[in-house]
Formats: sequence, C-alpha cells, structure tokens
Amino acid sequence: MRRSPGVRLCATAAVSTLSVALVTGCSGSGSGSASGSGPRGRALNAAALDRLVIAEGELPGYEIRPTDPGTTAGDPPPSAGAACRPLLPLLAGTAPGTPAAQVSRTAAEKDGPETHATALDGLSEGEVQNAVRQSMDRDVTVITLASYAGNGAHRALRSVSGAVRACADGFGGTGPGARTFTAFTPEHASGAGEESVAFAAAGGDGAGDGAASGGSVHFQVVRHGSTLATYMTMNVGAMMARRAYAVPPRVISAQSAKLR
Repeated sequence: MRRSPGVRLCATAAVSTLSVALVTGCSGSGSGSASGSGPRGRALNAAALDRLVIAEGELPGYEIRPTDPGTTAGDPPPSAGAACRPLLPLLAGTAPGTPAAQVSRTAAEKDGPETHATALDGLSEGEVQNAVRQSMDRDVTVITLASYAGNGAHRALRSVSGAVRACADGFGGTGPGARTFTAFTPEHASGAGEESVAFAAAGGDGAGDGAASGGSVHFQVVRHGSTLATYMTMNVGAMMARRAYAVPPRVISAQSAKLR
C-alpha cells in the first residue's frame, strides 16, 4: 500500500507524540547477560562518536537521521523512586549514568513497495484506522552512543541491570498527561559486545485504546569497552495491532560492526 501524505502525517505525529509521552513518566525492568569485567580503552569525545555512530547508507532498508531533540530527557517524574531512576534516561532515548560524551541517531525502517495510492477521503472509519495502522507499521529505533571515563560504562550498565530488577512492577505517573508503566519484561539480549541488558516496558495513560494506552517499547544496552550503545525501538502500528516486535537485530549488528 502506498502511504498517502495524509496517512504519512498521521504516522509522523503519532511517533512524535509517543516519544514525548515516554519522557513525561517512565519506569522499567529488564534483563539480559551481564557478565564481563571492567571496560577497556578511554573515553571518546563527541567527534569520535560521530564517526562511529551508524550513518545514512550503511543499513539498507533504513533511513538514518538526527534524533529529534524532543526525545531528550527532562526532569524525572516525581513518581519514579530512586531505584528506578537509572532507567529514566533510557526511556527518554538517552544514555544512562554520566557519560563524557554522547551522540544519537534515529534508524527508521523505510516504507515497503508502493503499489497504489491510498487517500483518506471517502474511507470508512475502520478503513482509515487500518490505513493509518499500516502506515505506522515500521520499526523506529533511537540509537545512542555514549563514552565514559574509567569504568563508567560498566557501572552505568550495572545500574540499569539493578534498576530493572528493582522496578519490575513499574510505577504510576502523576499530573496531566503522565503515563503509567505497568509491566517490565526481561528479554533476550543480543550478545553483542562484552555485556548487555534487554527489556520491554509496557504501559499506558489510562485512555483505554490504541498505542497510547498500552503496547511495549523495547530496549537494549550493549557495552563495547568504554562505550555504551543503547537502543530504544518503537513500532506504533505493531502496538495498535497488538503484534510482537523487538529491537531489530540488523540495527544492532550494523552498529556493533562499527564499534569493533
């Protein structure tokens, strides 16, 4: 199906709205492998990370672009307990701990083959919902590379692993628009790098329908020496259809290859 301008606009707005909603109130839990000793190497600056982060043309089927500043973290929500706070930067698409430098990119799965135009005019409500859902059925991954001094990368990843266990039941949002995260499910980590953590965060805002009230967002944190690669993947169409998805292995593989 060809995505019409109207449907594309809906998809872009929904993904942006979800990114902002994640910042307003979040918690998480997760798991994965967490073996390995301290990091090797030294902290890199932003210019060095810029050369290492995945770039346009390096991952067929994906568009690589600068990350929307709207996904950066704000003040932690009051409802997030101290044990949960190491997860808040991840849920906002940024790096955990205190990195010396970090850079971010967004890898968005490209549209599939376009065979015929589909306009919203004249469609029934159900057909419009189906068209919008199909237009949003693509993985969008925020990739953040962060470099740490000393053993900071190891400690930051361990803090995430500990917060995953401490916040398994999530926490409720407070105030207008705040989200409640209700379930945090450990997932199988990729095994890339020296150690990694993976989890899914599920929740909603109480609206009762659509991706805004449920669905899971998927995360992985992978350590490569003194650098952490963090991945946050959303697929709004899959959320609406209640279909399983995950951080795309191709994205992790492509980024990991540049960090070897």
